[in-house]
Amino acid sequence: MSKLQRFNSFIGGLLTVFFGLALYMAPFMGVDMISFVMTAALLLLGIRSLYFYFTMSRHMVGGKYSLFSGIILTDLGVCALMIKSFPPVYIMIYLLLIHSFYGATDIMVALRAMRLKSKSWRIKLLTGIGNLTLGVLAIIFGFTGEDIFRVIYIYALGVVYTGIMRMANAFRRTAVPYIQ
Repeated sequence: MSKLQRFNSFIGGLLTVFFGLALYMAPFMGVDMISFVMTAALLLLGIRSLYFYFTMSRHMVGGKYSLFSGIILTDLGVCALMIKSFPPVYIMIYLLLIHSFYGATDIMVALRAMRLKSKSWRIKLLTGIGNLTLGVLAIIFGFTGEDIFRVIYIYALGVVYTGIMRMANAFRRTAVPYIQ
């Protein structure tokens, strides 16, 4: 990771922590803020992945991953845009299912890295377990309780946790492979 990438990762993590704290401080605006950020992030990530595919990735080995992830992320962003008119509980459940999916994906990546004897599997596993736990807890509270603020607080905690882990990744040493 270059110094610019480390700086961008740290600033992104810091902004994520501030967003989580803003959600925690103003839960009455939480559903609208979450819906807007979720829709914008999914659409931007999907469009960026599609752009990467059409400019570079289609000529690379495994480049179709960028195409598929771009299509899926753009589709999820459009779905998030469409469910904005639904009751807040559906928006939160949709969001928390995505959060749980990312947690499960991080756990699978960490287990694969552990089998390959990589050194960075522990932090990825912690991130995945934290995301999956917060997602499952929020889904349970979303289905059992009528209080949407409790779910927003749990989600805000998850956002702060993700931001802190992103800032920690910015300071982690990365291995540079050399070909001899």
